[in-house]
Amino acid sequence: MFEQMAWSKPNTWHLTLSSEKSTLLERSISIGFFAGLTALCAQIAFVVPWTPVPYTFQTFAVLATGVYLRRNDAFVSGCVYLLAGALGAPVFAEGGDALFSGGALIASGGYLMAFPIASALVAEGLDRSRTAGIADFKAQLICWFTAMIPVYTVGTLWLAESYSVSIAQAYEWGVEPFLVWDAFKIAVMAAITTNVWNYSIPEDTEASHMEL
Repeated sequence: MFEQMAWSKPNTWHLTLSSEKSTLLERSISIGFFAGLTALCAQIAFVVPWTPVPYTFQTFAVLATGVYLRRNDAFVSGCVYLLAGALGAPVFAEGGDALFSGGALIASGGYLMAFPIASALVAEGLDRSRTAGIADFKAQLICWFTAMIPVYTVGTLWLAESYSVSIAQAYEWGVEPFLVWDAFKIAVMAAITTNVWNYSIPEDTEASHMEL
C-alpha cells in the first residue's frame, strides 16, 4: 500500500489508506498512526474557568481518523487510543494517564468513550463518497455533525454523573462552549474533503497497480 501511495498528491492519500486491498500489517500501521495522532492532539489543550472540560484539538484527530480510514479501522484506532490510556500511557488531555480516578471514569471519560463511534460514523460517510466517486458537501456536513451526537450525548450524561449535577448544567459545561469550536473544525475539514480531495484514483496510480 505505502509503496503505491501517490506522495505528491495528498488529495488522494485517503483512497490508499482506506483501500480494501491493504494488508493486515498496513492497516495496523495506519490504525496505530491515527491513535497516536489523537494522543498528540489531546496535548494541545486549553483549560478555561467556565467548564471542567478542556478545549483540545482531539476532535480534529477523531474526525481525521474517520476521514482517512475505513469504518472498522477508524473504530479500532479509537479503541487503541482508549486502551493505551487505560493501561497508563499519558495520552489524554494535559498528559493524563488514567481513564479512571478513584474507581470512577474521569469526568471527560464519556466524550472519550464515544470517540471510536464518532470516527466510525465519519468513515461511513466518506466510504460512501469514495464508492460513489464524488463528494457532497451537504451530505458530509450532515454525516459529521451526526457523528458528534454520541460524543455530546454520552459526554453530557457522564459529566452530569461525575459531578452530580443536572443534565442542563452538564450541557452548559460540556456542550455549549464547544458548539462553535467543533462546528468550525467540521466546516473546515468538510470544505477540504469536498473541494480539494480527489475521489477517483489517478491514472498514473492505476497504471502502477496494473504493472504490479
